[in-house]
Amino acid sequence: MRCSRRRALQLLGTSGAVAATAGCLSSGSLEDYALIAGELDLSSIESLARTGHLWPDPTAIRATTRVDFTDETKTRYVSELFDTGSVTAQQWPLVWRVPWGKGTAPRPTFFQRDGIFYEAAITDEQYLERERWHFAVERVDETPPDDATVERTPIDLSAQDERVIEAALDAVYAGNDGFLGEPEFETLQTVEYHQGLDADTSELVPNPPFDFIQHEHSEEHFRPVTDQRTVRVPEWTYTVDEVAGTPEEFMEYARDAIIKYDLTANDISAAARDVMDDVISEENRRRYEEGAPPSEELAAVLEALGIADDLQPIDSYDDRVDFKNVVAEYQDAVHQFGLIVTP
Repeated sequence: MRCSRRRALQLLGTSGAVAATAGCLSSGSLEDYALIAGELDLSSIESLARTGHLWPDPTAIRATTRVDFTDETKTRYVSELFDTGSVTAQQWPLVWRVPWGKGTAPRPTFFQRDGIFYEAAITDEQYLERERWHFAVERVDETPPDDATVERTPIDLSAQDERVIEAALDAVYAGNDGFLGEPEFETLQTVEYHQGLDADTSELVPNPPFDFIQHEHSEEHFRPVTDQRTVRVPEWTYTVDEVAGTPEEFMEYARDAIIKYDLTANDISAAARDVMDDVISEENRRRYEEGAPPSEELAAVLEALGIADDLQPIDSYDDRVDFKNVVAEYQDAVHQFGLIVTP
């Protein structure tokens, strides 16, 4: 018998003996595996833009860096992409990728340009080793000594260095509202110089011209920290192909590309369909949970969703992993499924 969270809670209302004989005790947590779902709106151009599948303006996509690329840099990349059909860029994820176990997986990504619709693809991926400077700030509780150089923001530096300082201060409190509350991270959060940030012209590295920073909206002080490290930099080559010349043609193409599985037509067992019904139910918060190991019914659903082949035994994971954004049609509706594995 499958051991879902709903089943366990039902049994906890009875005696412990009944729960044991029902076969619903597991060596793992009831939340080892959490299958989640949500309906996906694929009805319009606007809905595709909201989901991240369609980008009318690719320059709105952020780089995977704390300091984003400039609009000029992104515009140059986009022009090359459409003029030549391909472009190579470092740390700029033009094709949407989602967490997939210990790695990532691409999802259909479309661009709109001059009324024409294109699909983007990754044709090459590699990682380059680069020496890069890092700048960070750490909060200090003590008052700076009298002979220290303290600069209050905004500091009169180049526009580039101002962006680096702002990003470094934001990194300390990432996840909080401005400078309220406690820092989110215990470890130092650095801003890495990249191909769009010229470390040679920066006054912040290797030695900034001040000892402490005081934020204009706070009495807190921050000590600058600099470091040069060898890092692995992702580099992707992208291509684009024209897929539609009208919104109607595009919507038909995009729907077929985004919906990966038709579980209505898929031959899954009645017990597996019970799991599917649980996970799409609003009553169950669109969530279905089991302990390890997964039941045959859950395993059948994960097989139907294309997750099973990449799912490893739970004891092979040190931290939580996600398998996100699997789009499937079930019961005449489009759903987006994901699996959360919590060891």
